[in-house]
Amino acid sequence: MISKAIEMAPQHGAQIGYFSSEVITKEKGRFNQVIGLAKNRLKKNEGIQEGQWYGNQTHSKVYVRSLNQIIHEIIDVRGFQKKYPRPTLFFWPDFYQDYIGTNCVSPLNYHGRNFYSYSHTGDTLVEGHQALQFDVKPLSSGDRLFSGKLTLSIDGWIIRWQAQVESDAIMYYMDLQHQWSNQAWLPKTAYFKLSGGLMGNYGEFILQEELQQKPTNWQDISSWQTPQPVKERLNISEVGFDEVFATQLLGNFHQSLLRKWKSRPQSGLITMDSVRYAIKGESAHNTLGDQFFQGSRNDILLETAIDTLRKSPFSINQLIFSKSFYLGPRQKDFYPFEIYYKSPVFDSNFNTVEGFVANAGLVFRKRWARYKFLEAEFLGRRSFGLNRNTGYVKLRYKTETFDISLSQGDFVQQMNPDNSISPEMNTLSTLLLKNNQMKIFRKEFWNMSLIKRFSSKFFLKGSLDWSRRSQMDNTTDYYWFNYLNRKFTTNNPQNAEYTQDGFATHKAFISQLTLGFRPFLTQYYRNHIRESEWGSSPLILVKYRAGWNGVAESSAPFNMLELSYLQNMTLSPWIKAGFIINAGTFLGSAPTNFIDFKHYNGNMNLVLTGEMLASHRLVGYYQNFTSGANQRLNVNHYAYSTAGTYLEGLSLFQFSNLWLKPLLGMKKSYVKELLIANTVYIQNQKLLYSELGYGMDGLLKVLRLEAISSFVNGKFNYVGLRLNLNSRIRIGNIPE
Repeated sequence: MISKAIEMAPQHGAQIGYFSSEVITKEKGRFNQVIGLAKNRLKKNEGIQEGQWYGNQTHSKVYVRSLNQIIHEIIDVRGFQKKYPRPTLFFWPDFYQDYIGTNCVSPLNYHGRNFYSYSHTGDTLVEGHQALQFDVKPLSSGDRLFSGKLTLSIDGWIIRWQAQVESDAIMYYMDLQHQWSNQAWLPKTAYFKLSGGLMGNYGEFILQEELQQKPTNWQDISSWQTPQPVKERLNISEVGFDEVFATQLLGNFHQSLLRKWKSRPQSGLITMDSVRYAIKGESAHNTLGDQFFQGSRNDILLETAIDTLRKSPFSINQLIFSKSFYLGPRQKDFYPFEIYYKSPVFDSNFNTVEGFVANAGLVFRKRWARYKFLEAEFLGRRSFGLNRNTGYVKLRYKTETFDISLSQGDFVQQMNPDNSISPEMNTLSTLLLKNNQMKIFRKEFWNMSLIKRFSSKFFLKGSLDWSRRSQMDNTTDYYWFNYLNRKFTTNNPQNAEYTQDGFATHKAFISQLTLGFRPFLTQYYRNHIRESEWGSSPLILVKYRAGWNGVAESSAPFNMLELSYLQNMTLSPWIKAGFIINAGTFLGSAPTNFIDFKHYNGNMNLVLTGEMLASHRLVGYYQNFTSGANQRLNVNHYAYSTAGTYLEGLSLFQFSNLWLKPLLGMKKSYVKELLIANTVYIQNQKLLYSELGYGMDGLLKVLRLEAISSFVNGKFNYVGLRLNLNSRIRIGNIPE
């Protein structure tokens, strides 16, 4: 019976479609545990309280061409503790595929017997049809494998599937029931429950769907077509000034179900959702009479409903932290005017050149749509050690496809602006470990930069920069701890290719052009919006950077060309991999200023929370705590900077279960094992530097431990240990 169901699975998946029905869909989510510091902020800024359910109910008529091509006619939307509810779209996962959802292995996978055991537990009747019931259990205890009860018809159709699976620290429970209609077992009722935690916050999300009558035949293909014209949703990662953490997380649960569990890559069909309204819009009245939305904190009233853009009366203590102030009549997801105040409280740092530094600023924004605005920014910087005030002004116009800015100022810049060192981390490293790795210079500048996104597959970035660049030297040896009796290093780095100390004040006119291309990007549709699966294609970058001698009195000539290949891929449900390859050279004469060399990104931070793929492990910013007195780990961040040809490769492999994790009895934990391999060849220095490492990501859910060995020209150098915050890397979305 199991063999027959597996054999017939592709045919059965193709037969589910061409029906219509009315559907009631209910969803709700809540936080069962919130870390203490976040509770008051969530209540004040987003209207969210711990333990309270938030959700909505959608009544719609659906026309299903296939399980991933659906027309949704919205009849009614009711919110529960949501001020601006949005309709929940109907979806039904296709377990006739080999892999489903977040790359979980279907019980009807073609190689299902390699993953599961199937135990026949009895026979039953469902709507007068004979059915067989099975217990499905994974053969190993890894994640992404289901366990549950499977009810099959004698023809191999799925009648009911009650199961649970863990994937990426989220536990999914589901109960899918089907009904006999149109010579197929079609959807009837569905129940999904998601639960999981992140950095001490735990929550759950529940989705319930019920077809109101038996599906009826629908063959009106003329009403279904690929949307034209199409508006493309581009790779915009604009972060709101007041980040709305909780509502984004609750919304991501729903979007994750729709985007992942609805996809049908084996069918070859493009995912499309068409939404139209039988009503004028959403209604915000409560569903208080529905037991689905009850069961917690009945004392909370509707005015505490979720609102991601809540206004609060002004008070002087709001100036302690950075904050956005909204003005004008509210639109659906934005206000037309915004003033953002950048507080100096958390934008202060210390370095050996300027001493203690504080930054404060104001941003004025006029918005016409969520991603269409005009912005003016004014930022001031106070260096108490130098007794100097500097700053800049910036004017920016942004739309979904175009972003242009013009700025002018007198400020400081790091030697490596593309992979800059965190000033806050440099402060801790300097004061606690006497390790001042951040190197800066004074820059009086004009700059114009732009981004043009022609589509999700192709974009262009460009910039023109004129500046007067001046050397800065250490002015203080202040510290908190005399760690290892160290001496602070100079603010003017040197290496084998650049042996002089510092540089003469000069003017520079520099242009940069970057072309980005994603050749194999997979896309899907929602109404007339085309969206992309960002991890479906590598990103190819071509960068040309030039210093123009004699232009505007510039004396910084050079020409640099770089080609980059970035790709994240899933090799199996339990193995993910990421690759970055950079190759470049300087054409003609090499740059005469160290600032214009090719610099590399190290990441030996005290606390590392960012992208863990895009950097070498021991070419470091800072000595880390775990190295103790081992001075060999204190590698100059600019030791490998070059003015010649280079080739760099970075790779990361992430395993659910590899070697150490099963031995430690952590097979069911979210801990991921990592294999790391990095290398760089620098022609001018005749140097081949390589790293091999092993790591465990997710220890105690918040930590990552790595052991890295380094090799210079094939000769073993040393092993370093690194302890950092868990990065929670989601391999797939490659930033631009």
